[in-house]
Amino acid sequence: MRTIIAKIYMTISACALPAAAAAATDGPVVIDSTMNALDYVLQRPAPAERFAQKRFGDRLFISVEAGLERMRPNTSLTGPSSENGFRAGFTIGDWVTPVHGWRLGVNAGRHYGMRDYKPYFAGLSLDYMMNLSALLRGDNPSRRFELVGTMGLEGQALHRDGHRLWWAAGARIGLQPRVYVTSSTYIYLEPRLGVYDDRIDDVKTWHKYDWNASLMLGLGYRMAGGKGISVDNSLFENNHFRDNLFMSVAGGMTSIGSNTADWRNRTAPSGTISIGKWFSAPAGLRLSATGTQVKQPAGMKNRYATIADLDYLWNLNSAFVGYNPDGKIETNVVLGVSAAYLSGEGKKFYPGFHAGLQGIWKVSPSVGLYLEPNVRVFDNEIAATNRRAALMPGVNVGLVYRFNSSEKYDAYKSTFDYKEFLTSRRYFFDFLGGVLMRSRSWHPNCAVALGFGKWYTPESAWRINGEYESYETSSNYRSLSLSADYLLSLTTLACGFDSERWFDLDAFVGLTGGAAHYSHKLNHLIWGPRAGLRGRFGVSPAVDIILEPQVQLLAIPEYHRRFNPEARLLAGLSYKIGRTKKERASQGSGSGMDFSEFRPFVNIAGGPMLYSESFSNTSFRDISWGFTASAGGWLTGTSGLQLSFAFDCVPRNRKENQELKTLSLDYMLNLTNVFTGETGRRFEVSPLIGVGMGWGSSPNSKIALALEGGIRASLRLTQDVDLTLTPTVTAWQPRINGTHDNGHHFVGVGRLPLGVTYRF
Repeated sequence: MRTIIAKIYMTISACALPAAAAAATDGPVVIDSTMNALDYVLQRPAPAERFAQKRFGDRLFISVEAGLERMRPNTSLTGPSSENGFRAGFTIGDWVTPVHGWRLGVNAGRHYGMRDYKPYFAGLSLDYMMNLSALLRGDNPSRRFELVGTMGLEGQALHRDGHRLWWAAGARIGLQPRVYVTSSTYIYLEPRLGVYDDRIDDVKTWHKYDWNASLMLGLGYRMAGGKGISVDNSLFENNHFRDNLFMSVAGGMTSIGSNTADWRNRTAPSGTISIGKWFSAPAGLRLSATGTQVKQPAGMKNRYATIADLDYLWNLNSAFVGYNPDGKIETNVVLGVSAAYLSGEGKKFYPGFHAGLQGIWKVSPSVGLYLEPNVRVFDNEIAATNRRAALMPGVNVGLVYRFNSSEKYDAYKSTFDYKEFLTSRRYFFDFLGGVLMRSRSWHPNCAVALGFGKWYTPESAWRINGEYESYETSSNYRSLSLSADYLLSLTTLACGFDSERWFDLDAFVGLTGGAAHYSHKLNHLIWGPRAGLRGRFGVSPAVDIILEPQVQLLAIPEYHRRFNPEARLLAGLSYKIGRTKKERASQGSGSGMDFSEFRPFVNIAGGPMLYSESFSNTSFRDISWGFTASAGGWLTGTSGLQLSFAFDCVPRNRKENQELKTLSLDYMLNLTNVFTGETGRRFEVSPLIGVGMGWGSSPNSKIALALEGGIRASLRLTQDVDLTLTPTVTAWQPRINGTHDNGHHFVGVGRLPLGVTYRF
């Protein structure tokens, strides 16, 4: 009863209060009848986020993807099939709002279904996409990680041998976590599950449907937000033909066949060299040459192939975002034609097509490391298969150098103190020796290399090597070869240029070719790619100690294998020609020495020697000794003459020695002065070449013409005394041996004398 009375009292009071207020103010009270109590009770939902300006295609994106898939078998609703299928695809789409978007995709692949039915398929899909990160956290173009949900429809056209074309359709759902490598480039891994009608593998089941699960790895590009398809490529400069030329070298693997089982069993290594040019920011051409092995089915002889590719390159960065010379990541679509020439019996020439995707990590504006999966399509005869075509999938890992003279590159060069680099020790000589292992077997061996090179940018150099190899097996392998290498200074890329750094690490790739003698009678040309590392320890401003592990793949005809992997470990010295800051400062102060006037010297040296017949005649000792004495003088700072006498002792057996004497006139060239303009350096290198006559102690020995060449390294001990090491080679007419004439065109010795020079 009291509760009812209280409610009546409150109602009367609520009605009386406005009247009382009106009486107190002598006027009516205005009441707002439009008030919505929900505005004060519930939180208003946030409006859907939209782009400030939106036009069709201004948030366009594309992606390429590939991956594995599995199907359910007939025996279980959930169990997977026994083998993986595969698929690859291309998609294009647009974001309508920061949260909602769509994509249209084309894809192809192969299902591995029941009863060993493995139909090929081509499909078309349409997906709705929801950016879950933007839904929960708002739009953020700078976000590095996003989670995107997908849901859509897919139709497939299918075919397998002996059956006509048929169709299947279904729905699918997926979840795509993506990581942005740059503001426009992203990679993703998308697990996807689809449900299709009961014809996708051409096997009908009582379930009346099939499911298909796939895991796709993809690479995508998105347009710069709000700019649409209009991109800025104004920073691309092509003022000269040399601008934007590029060269690359790569190694990798190729396979051949008509299905994945063939590819697994018929894989071989490959090497590729390329040259090309970018004619505009998004478009370029590339010509490549690849060497590989085409493995045949069991019972057939493998063949070797040289493949030429002419490719069109489409740079996705420039096409979608605009040219950026400072960008670190680039992606190129590769499309072109191929021509393969095969060794062995059968058809030699095969035309085909080539496609790939090249991802480049630019470690500098000129140098990049790249990964390039690719596939070639040839006539089925190249792989001895019954299919309509043979596929040659492959992958290359390589190094690309791009010529660049733009202002951006000039700004990049300034970060390396480029003026200091231009007047530093850019030229160098390498003197290396070491051991090698071939095809996982160890035998007594040696390798010797003499090289000359130049750093033409702070991080890039070229080098030419002359090399000798000896491998003591049943084949008694000997070779002389010439190699060309490209060097990349990893230390300079990481830490900048420093001409006085105590340690540097270089990587190199190159090619080698030459002649080899083996199996006691065979002489063949050899060739192959090579790569390695080059560690440089600075013991003085002009001299580095070198430690160089190498690997190379040699093509040696009629040897144990056609292609022979070889690992080498070389060590030695590198002499650098040029001037450092300290040396230029001391030269500017007038402390440099002038050797332009004639200044005579004498040199006495002795050491081991090796006779040329020691290689083929076991009655000779491998190593003997000799000495030299010479007198001469420097006519200018770069040129000099010396008169030399050499004595070499060649023990023929335990009772008889052959004594060879040589008198020669040699011309000397001071390379240190040639390249630096300096004289009086503490360490100098001087090649020498001469002509003279020789005579021997053997019966009926006759005076013979002698030719001589070598190189003298001099280390200054005092103002007048030098320590010298002068590796030389002297060759005579065979008549110097008299009755011991072996019928060769010449005989010779190689010397390594250590000596002392005194300047008057």
